[in-house]
Amino acid sequence: MQKISETLSTPPTPEPGSPERQALQAELLDEMTGFSPSDFAGAFKSWHRHSLSLVHLNVLTALEADGPLSMKRLAEVMDVSDASATGIVDRMEKRGIVERQHGTEDRRIVVVHPTPAGAQVFTDMAAQRRASLSRVLGELSEAEMAALLTGMRAIHAARRRLTANDADLAANPGARTSSGS
Repeated sequence: MQKISETLSTPPTPEPGSPERQALQAELLDEMTGFSPSDFAGAFKSWHRHSLSLVHLNVLTALEADGPLSMKRLAEVMDVSDASATGIVDRMEKRGIVERQHGTEDRRIVVVHPTPAGAQVFTDMAAQRRASLSRVLGELSEAEMAALLTGMRAIHAARRRLTANDADLAANPGARTSSGS
C-alpha cells in the first residue's frame, strides 16, 4: 500500500479536516513517534553512567523546570508520599546530585536544589543526544537534511504559535485563537 506522503510530489496543502490531511497527519505522527522501547533502552542505560535512575531523572527534570522546590512540593510533583520523597532525595544527596537547604524566610521549610553535578546531567544528556542524532543525520542526503530542516522549523513555529495562543487564552479565557479553536 502506498503511503499518502509518497503520492504528494509538490503537494497543495490538503484542506483542514479533509481525509487527505488526516491521513498525512496520521502518517507523520507514526513517523515522529515510532520509537520502540529498545530505541530508548540504550539511552536510559548510558545516562550518567548508570548512576541515574528514572526517578532521579524525574526529580532533576522538575527542579530544572520549576527551580528549587520544597520537599512537600517535590512530593506533590512526583505524586509520592513525603516519606518516599525524603528517601529519594536522601539517595540523590548521597550521590551528590541534589542538596537540601533550609528556606530563607522559614527555616522549617527544606528546599531541594540541584548541585552542579545534578545540573550537569542535562548538559551530558544533550551532548549524548546531539552525538546520536549527528550519526543519524550523517546517513541522510543533503536534500533530505534540507527537507527535514524545513519541517523542523515549521514544527517549532507551530509550537510557538500554539504556546502564544494558549497564553492568550489563559489571560483572556473568552478569547478565540487565530486557528478558530
